[in-house]
Amino acid sequence: MKRIYQIIIILFFLTSSNCSNGQSKQECLDMLNDNLLLLDNFLHADKYEPSDLRDLRANFSDLQDQTQNDSKIDESYFFPKGYPPITKYVYPNTLIEVRFDRFNISNILGDGYNFTLDFVDNIPDAIFKVKKIYFLDGTIEGGEDISVDKIISPHFGHQTLVLKGTKPIKSFDYSMETNLSKEIIYEISTAGQTIQTSAGQIEIVHYGNGYVRVKVPESMRHVIKIEAENAQGHKLSKVMSGNGAAYKSEYLRPYIAGIKNAITQLENDKITCAEAYNKFSYERIIADLQRKENSLFLTEYFVSDFKKASIVFWDKTQVDRKHYLRNSVDQSDGVPETFYERCACAVAQDKKTELFGIIGLDGNWIIAPSFLKLTPNWGNKNLFRGQPSDEEKSYEYRYDKEKKSLTKM
Repeated sequence: MKRIYQIIIILFFLTSSNCSNGQSKQECLDMLNDNLLLLDNFLHADKYEPSDLRDLRANFSDLQDQTQNDSKIDESYFFPKGYPPITKYVYPNTLIEVRFDRFNISNILGDGYNFTLDFVDNIPDAIFKVKKIYFLDGTIEGGEDISVDKIISPHFGHQTLVLKGTKPIKSFDYSMETNLSKEIIYEISTAGQTIQTSAGQIEIVHYGNGYVRVKVPESMRHVIKIEAENAQGHKLSKVMSGNGAAYKSEYLRPYIAGIKNAITQLENDKITCAEAYNKFSYERIIADLQRKENSLFLTEYFVSDFKKASIVFWDKTQVDRKHYLRNSVDQSDGVPETFYERCACAVAQDKKTELFGIIGLDGNWIIAPSFLKLTPNWGNKNLFRGQPSDEEKSYEYRYDKEKKSLTKM
């Protein structure tokens, strides 16, 4: 009986020595073969051919090409004017926030600049300097580069100028400097073509059959895009995009040879499952490759084959610096300014209580701060909507300019 126990213990030891994390010898062999197939796919990734996209393209049959031939977006549709340039007053020492939408830079730049939103995350903030302030009471404060603070909204990308004055402002003159990187377009001629840029080399892996595949440094992932046009010069719509890691063959081949050898040794019980797993697990291989990775495959699939394709590159080494002089009403349709002038007042928030009231042209309170919310209805003469601090709902109020009072409607 003692001999039987000894045999069982020896068998248990041999079995466990060929296992790792509960894996059997066959499971370890499957793992090694799977990783071998993965590395082989990495090795031949530049010869990748997509599956038939016929069904996917059929879903885009009504979008054979875009109606716009140029790459500029209709900003008047996406970024209309109409929001007040003066958005907030805080009393005392009135603080005025003036919001500038970063996307609206394309409107300010006007014609002659090839601006697209693909690289919007790379757009630096404009530099603003206030030159002159026009108050609602008719007075003007001048001087070179009146100090402004700048707040960047983390959610909407707005640039907000904060002016510290003592009374309501009608408008102000300001200078704006932009330092935008240039968009450079490289036309693709054939597969195998290489394009040298200031950020690295672009290799054209595939060109034709409705898709373009390029190999670029990882750092260039967000500074290029691929476009294609049909015979009529219209940009083709994209039906799918893809990206994947591109590893050098000298990194892959040693792993492939090592796994093949490990499979032979494991089959002949010359190494344990634990040894194979510790050296050639998926996690260990990928972690090691990622430390060496320096390039990426980017692919764009289009609704049909194309006449020509091109790479658009956001070149950060070439700066297009422009300087403008503007007035704040350029950002508005004029309705808020007209309202303020008509009632000779403005809504303000008390810094201490955070309640809202109305201040006059001299910057002093006309209606004491007693509202949780108070906003002017721009389209209605002398009409405000407010929620008193002791109420749970809002009401409409009419403002009497002569009596300097609010009456609930």
